[in-house]
Amino acid sequence: MQFWQFGDVEIRRVIEFEAPLLDPFVLFPDADANTIARHRQWLEPRMQDPETGLLILAFHSFVIRTRRHVILVDTCGGNDKERPQKLRYHRNNWPYLENLAASGIAIDEVDYVLCTHLHVDHVGWNTRLVDGRWVPTFPNAKYLFARDEWDFWQREYQSDDFTDDPYYEDSILPVIEAGAAEFVDGTHVIDDWVRLVPSPGHTPGHVSIHIGGEFPDAVMSGDLMHHPLQCAEPDWNSCFCVTPAQSAATRREFLKKHSGTSTLIMPAHFPTPGAGRVVEAGDSWRFIFDGED
Repeated sequence: MQFWQFGDVEIRRVIEFEAPLLDPFVLFPDADANTIARHRQWLEPRMQDPETGLLILAFHSFVIRTRRHVILVDTCGGNDKERPQKLRYHRNNWPYLENLAASGIAIDEVDYVLCTHLHVDHVGWNTRLVDGRWVPTFPNAKYLFARDEWDFWQREYQSDDFTDDPYYEDSILPVIEAGAAEFVDGTHVIDDWVRLVPSPGHTPGHVSIHIGGEFPDAVMSGDLMHHPLQCAEPDWNSCFCVTPAQSAATRREFLKKHSGTSTLIMPAHFPTPGAGRVVEAGDSWRFIFDGED
């Protein structure tokens, strides 16, 4: 378990799973062999598996405890879900709730669940299977969805372009039907320490979570970046980006803004410890994991 303290705010990382998972040329359609080879010396072994060449990705939540609230950010892939088109999420039995309990968080003390966006691997633990029914995992929580994000996906789910597993049926709609969903602006403020900031591109309503004031102590950046390679190659969009040009522009602006600062960047899929800081590296950037010199 990773733990960070910023004044009165505590942040804990709760992992679902971490593994060498995706070929870099699959995840990043614009990648080329020469550039990947040039970066391998610093990617291996933490970020890229030396034997297979697969990029190492983590799936985790961050739990924020302020004086007033317990807030869980992103809910990974979930258990028992039917995902025949994405087998890495199919009928899993991850010890996620056990890991959550081990981090000192009880499911009934979570006040808010925040999804940075509504892709399948960010909504899975919104619900769990109980007596054959999907029910909200966190019974006392309000689930906050950015309104722009939900508006987009409501249309997308019904369109011919949507060919993914219908994860909204088991991971989003049950929350809405239970009256636990709250649709908010992309600039929504939860309390004095936690606020949403729009970071569109990966999806139209994607948001980041800022901890602290105008110059944040930490930012949970969701899928604004999938892998540290995108610090070195910020124009490489993932194959999952909905609006690639906007995604690259948002990422460049983000890296420029936070490089050289003390702000801890906490992406949704970077490997352990899952957080670090951005520094300039020539005309690009490099991600320095927390605890490294």
